Amino acid sequence: PTFPYWPAVLGLGLALVAPRTEAATPRVYDLIGGSEHEYTVVAGDTVWSITGRFTMNRDLFSSLNGALEGDRLRPGMRVKVSDRHVVPRRGTDGIVIDLADRTLYWFEHAHLKARFPVGIGRIDWATPPGRYRIVGRREDPVWRVPASIQAEMRARGEPVVSVVGPGPDNPLGKHWIQLSNPGYGLHGTNAPASVGKYASHGCLRLLPDDVERLFHDARDGTTVEVVYEPVKVARDRLGSVFLEVHRDVYRAKPVQFDAVLARLQGAGVGDRVDWSRVAEVVARAWGTPEDVTLRAASPDLPEPTAREGENPSE
Repeated sequence: PTFPYWPAVLGLGLALVAPRTEAATPRVYDLIGGSEHEYTVVAGDTVWSITGRFTMNRDLFSSLNGALEGDRLRPGMRVKVSDRHVVPRRGTDGIVIDLADRTLYWFEHAHLKARFPVGIGRIDWATPPGRYRIVGRREDPVWRVPASIQAEMRARGEPVVSVVGPGPDNPLGKHWIQLSNPGYGLHGTNAPASVGKYASHGCLRLLPDDVERLFHDARDGTTVEVVYEPVKVARDRLGSVFLEVHRDVYRAKPVQFDAVLARLQGAGVGDRVDWSRVAEVVARAWGTPEDVTLRAASPDLPEPTAREGENPSE
């Protein structure tokens, strides 16, 4: 089938749009999702694919598991992984996609319903931030290859195609969820190892089972907010402050110490943090929430216990 109304099947070659203006006061979130746990390696796994599945920094993986020879792992091997992230809750309902941690967060009635890893735009083909709505969906989509991607095929000496029908060669996978910005959507993929990575031409690709769940359960009209937050701050009910810092892959927001210092002070938690710990977190940029609480002021505060589906404000 063709999509006379949906040029969104061009979604692998997005044009950038102006990002939304950030709030004047930096946000302090109240929920940390995910956990550190063990994962059993299966045939075909590599360090690259595992870290993508858990939206995990490669250096953090090495810190938890020590040096592994190359990307080849033995089936049955158990490795430590972490998918912990500060949850960017911005409302009671809808979807938030944080490009910095390559994660889709799905909220209903102020609770975190689900989280999914997302493959997003390459460093030279950034996924645009913005606020959208789900306006439709299509099973077994046809991909109409944008001229920009055809030019890239030509430059690499590959066969140039203009249309890819449904099937295993279609990079949109089996499900397409249309957003309110023409040319923009959520979809599956025929390259699951690229999910959780900066690997697309600007699209938002999900694992087949994850996008199928959204396809059937996320209603038309659902808000989808795409943000880029390489620095996130959270505070739990006991006052502990957690800082999550990612590398500024898109070179759009500074993550140097001075910028993070200003963010923490602007968020009103500057007097509660250990600045030497902040410097360590900024320097390694592991992309996981780390406790930076000034212990002299708040001794023996435990780790937060909030997880998916919990609302720590209740």
